[in-house]
Amino acid sequence: MFVAAVISTLLLLPPMPPPGAGDNGSSSDGPPPVVLAGARSVAVRNATGGLQRFTTIPRTSAFATHAGGPRATCTFTADRDGFLLSNGTTVDRGTVVTGNYLFIEGINVQLDIPPENLPADVTGIGTLGPLETAVRTFTVFCDGTYYDINQSGIIQVPYLDPLLNPLTQLDELRNNLQLDRPIVYTNPVVDTYGGLVTRYPTWLAIETDAWRTQRSAPVNYRGATLVLIAQPRELDFTVDFTPNPDKPSPAYRGTISCIPNPGIGPDGARGMLPPLPELPDQTEPGPNGPCMWTPPGPGTVTITAQITYTITFWVSGYTMADDDYLWTSTPTPYPTGELNAVNTKP
Repeated sequence: MFVAAVISTLLLLPPMPPPGAGDNGSSSDGPPPVVLAGARSVAVRNATGGLQRFTTIPRTSAFATHAGGPRATCTFTADRDGFLLSNGTTVDRGTVVTGNYLFIEGINVQLDIPPENLPADVTGIGTLGPLETAVRTFTVFCDGTYYDINQSGIIQVPYLDPLLNPLTQLDELRNNLQLDRPIVYTNPVVDTYGGLVTRYPTWLAIETDAWRTQRSAPVNYRGATLVLIAQPRELDFTVDFTPNPDKPSPAYRGTISCIPNPGIGPDGARGMLPPLPELPDQTEPGPNGPCMWTPPGPGTVTITAQITYTITFWVSGYTMADDDYLWTSTPTPYPTGELNAVNTKP
């Protein structure tokens, strides 16, 4: 009976813990696990190669959705005593640490800013491709830069990711793009005769300074270099003629197309674009073809040049087309009428 009582008592006792187990269920041979507070963060390379860190990450960003969402955590095991954690504390070898994801830009290719003068074809400036296909490479770590948490250790993140998106800077770049204003070229006939001559064709041109590829000052935004490139594509002139009421002739207001025009290039000797061709002695009043207009009679004509620029958004070598930009000259008035000086032979 005594033996039966002892057996009954043993059956009521709780089971013995496995060898080395402590009250918290972890092995007494290893340190207790550590769970770190905080949130995931992203570090991007700046213009000088340093790191700029972000802890506020848009929900739709690839950094937020990685590994199951922004609340997902990662784990690693400390491989030495005195292992330093991101909160400034140290743990012993074998400590299982639960932390947060850290993304650090792992490839930082320094690209040259586009040169001042670019070929007419935007695709010929050595771009890396369209911006919408561009990606940036980040190494994925857990808590600190000690442990990447997958075999490859990297993720590819689009340039247009909500955290990195350079399109947010377009308005600032547009506002800061200062283009040379076109200037209407004054025909030598104005100096000779005091104005434009009735029924004598006027060649419409601009001074050459504005007809060149121009760019904005570069801006570094979250590790990407941003530039707006403006390339002149078309040149037109608005001609507004008001006749002298005492000597009436037909009024005129219209747009004279000029460039694009095959074979036209700047006339460096005269400082004008397009170069001055051989003009007929007299022509019919009004437009007479590209870059040419003839006064119908006495009065005043105001000529305004307009350049249409092709705008390219350049982001560390990748490009995207932006809206065309129109830039006009100051309206320039000239009197029109008959000759007030003639050349005479001796």
